[in-house]
Amino acid sequence: MDFSLMSYREAAPSEDVSPLVFSFWEFTTAKEDFGSIEHEIFPDGCISLFYHRNEKFNLRRLIFNGLTLESITAPVFPTDIYWGMRIAPAACANILRAAPADFRKIRMAEAEKFPHLTGGLLEKLNDCENFDEAIAVYENHLKKLNFGRDFCDEKVARAVEIIEATGGEIKIAELAGELNLSPRQFERRFKASSGLSPKQFARTRRLRATAVALVENTKINWADRAAEMGFTDQAHLTHEFVSVTKRSPNSFAEKVSQIKHGKLIK
Repeated sequence: MDFSLMSYREAAPSEDVSPLVFSFWEFTTAKEDFGSIEHEIFPDGCISLFYHRNEKFNLRRLIFNGLTLESITAPVFPTDIYWGMRIAPAACANILRAAPADFRKIRMAEAEKFPHLTGGLLEKLNDCENFDEAIAVYENHLKKLNFGRDFCDEKVARAVEIIEATGGEIKIAELAGELNLSPRQFERRFKASSGLSPKQFARTRRLRATAVALVENTKINWADRAAEMGFTDQAHLTHEFVSVTKRSPNSFAEKVSQIKHGKLIK
């Protein structure tokens, strides 16, 4: 498959909204007529609010992508544009005014069910001509909602930073200790805020770290990668990939290579 048919990139939020937004992302497809492609979406540990536009079908909509622990597939078509924001795990429950764990029961949720967050946003995004403009709309919209920094659980935010810095390769008990919380307290707060347990979130971020490594270096020594990720051997790494993505590491690498990647947030 011509990898130029699909493109993906990310952008970091500004300091003003960084407690609320994990990252912004753009996924687009080419204008040429290729029918449709079954696009695989790998779990990333976050709930995304995203805007979807397709000129061919005169489609414009706002949707939430729910929490998943396994890959899901969705058809994409020529001229598709997706501009999304990943809600920060430490602020997710307060921003949504709902239990993030409930989003594990659904694959997609219509944004109209959350008018306190999405009211007026669709119309503003309809006027955007590019990703940068969409980011500005998202950020200005959040600022006007006056969520404030108290909407973010600082302990959970710090835990996410550490998980990201270690590529998800840290023991949860050790992480709880760094935060001066008992393992039970830590797990309860993390799950209430993000919808996932710390272990589940770390698992998605290990997969994500591997995907980024593949983008930067298409050839990976899987035995070395298994050791880096804390697996006893390559067979355990393969089992992890199959259980999450339904693909072997090599098949996962091939799928990642079919998308043209721009900047990725590390």
